[in-house]
Amino acid sequence: MRISAPRKAVIGATLGTLLLTGISTATAQAAPAEYRVTVVQAPAVKNVYVNTPAAASCKINTITLTRTSMCMDIGARVDLLKNGKPVGSATFDIKHSMTLKTSKLKWTESFTVGKAKLINAGGIRMNLSVGGGKGVKTAVKFPQGSTLGAAHKGTIGYAATVGKKKQLTSPASYRFTFTKPGYTTGGFTYNSGKYRCDDTFWGPKKRTKNPGCVFPSASPVFSLSRSDAKVKQSANHILDAQRKITGHPGASTPLHRITNEKTISAHRKAMCAKVRNPDPKKYDCDEYPFAASKEGGNPARGSTRIISAGDNRSAGARLGGFYKAQRVLNGDGYYVGIK
Repeated sequence: MRISAPRKAVIGATLGTLLLTGISTATAQAAPAEYRVTVVQAPAVKNVYVNTPAAASCKINTITLTRTSMCMDIGARVDLLKNGKPVGSATFDIKHSMTLKTSKLKWTESFTVGKAKLINAGGIRMNLSVGGGKGVKTAVKFPQGSTLGAAHKGTIGYAATVGKKKQLTSPASYRFTFTKPGYTTGGFTYNSGKYRCDDTFWGPKKRTKNPGCVFPSASPVFSLSRSDAKVKQSANHILDAQRKITGHPGASTPLHRITNEKTISAHRKAMCAKVRNPDPKKYDCDEYPFAASKEGGNPARGSTRIISAGDNRSAGARLGGFYKAQRVLNGDGYYVGIK
């Protein structure tokens, strides 16, 4: 029996070759039959990141990720070989849907092993084990030992443990094994997108947000509206700056959060120290890209504007709330969208 990925490739498949020689049932003098299982490396399936609060949708051989959801559709093929020659095959898809919680360390995943196209390949049974990575326990509910053919559904429960002001990052690792009487066991492995769980939002004495998990490679969108009177000046400044600066930092390319206060202060000083403020009690120097971004602090690639202090601080408070809501940590990318 040979397990391999068909033209629809299996993501991150792990290579391995197992060999078993059995005794023919014909006669004692007959040459022994040879049964071989070969797991063939397949090209990696591409990741697609979608900047939307909606749940990710599936495309074959693609992992689609939003900040809190993953949809992954894997194509697979099992070949049966006797004495090195194919005698049967089964082709099928495996579709996964995972949803994370930004304020919880427990989440679930559902998956379906689709209906298989069988060619002289009856009686192939499958089992699944799932690893969640260090600090993450998993509980798999699946009809283990079920036969390839009809579609089969299952779920996986995840529970992470993360220390105070710590974080962990890992993919889920799926291991499918396939058995058939008289053949060696074969299988393949592949991974989910990497999730990250953290407990890093703390004030001087207590948490400011419960621990939770996200897909950190999917950059969320911070939005402000020009029709919102409380942040209208900030929104207009950002939009004008994005139009002016080549590459549209925060629009077509993400900004990246920084948390080092000395660096943030240096960025703000570099942008605003020479800007004339007619009344510091009423007005603030607003800078874009933000001082608390890796892209900030460069007058040649940024913009400043004197705006009302209330507007500036309202926008800043919303940005801080966005960081918490989307678990945007130091170094994380995020987009800035103006409506």
